[in-house]
Amino acid sequence: MIIEESSLQTEVESVNTSSIKQQMLNEFRCSKEYRHAFIDEAIRTRIAAQITALRNNRGWDYKMFAQELNKKVSWVYRLEDPNANAPTIPSLLEVASAFDIGLDVRFRPFSDLLDDVTTLKPGSFSVPSFGEELRDGSFSQPKRKRKIRSPQRTKSHRSGKQISHPELERKVLGTSLITMPAALAA
Repeated sequence: MIIEESSLQTEVESVNTSSIKQQMLNEFRCSKEYRHAFIDEAIRTRIAAQITALRNNRGWDYKMFAQELNKKVSWVYRLEDPNANAPTIPSLLEVASAFDIGLDVRFRPFSDLLDDVTTLKPGSFSVPSFGEELRDGSFSQPKRKRKIRSPQRTKSHRSGKQISHPELERKVLGTSLITMPAALAA
């Protein structure tokens, strides 16, 4: 009986998510302005909610969080207010450092963003610190391998010359990503 109820609940959630996703897609189709306003609002809301969740998960009140950041409490309040000016990337890097977590800012297709918004759960805002990841063995667990879609040889954007993947990887990654940054080496 419990399995049947759980299965039914999952089906209902799937239908609701699918319906919401379709409604949002219809709105996205109507207007470029709507799409970009939606993304702006989603980013502001999610960042504020995630910072609040991270702070609460660590048991920090606003004063403790402000001390961790070496900022005023009013500055911390604004971080968690989705109606305040959006935090800058340098500010988010400071927050990430205080929580000892990474920050990923990148461009993504609308389909990914729509999937993210329609699949949010309370745990979506949790991020373990580096120390927690070490303790949990996150770095020793095998990761899914991502397939490289490009052919074995790729044309260089600038020269048009064919280059192999190892050469491409050296050009893209360079040595600065695999060596210690100069600021840390000093």
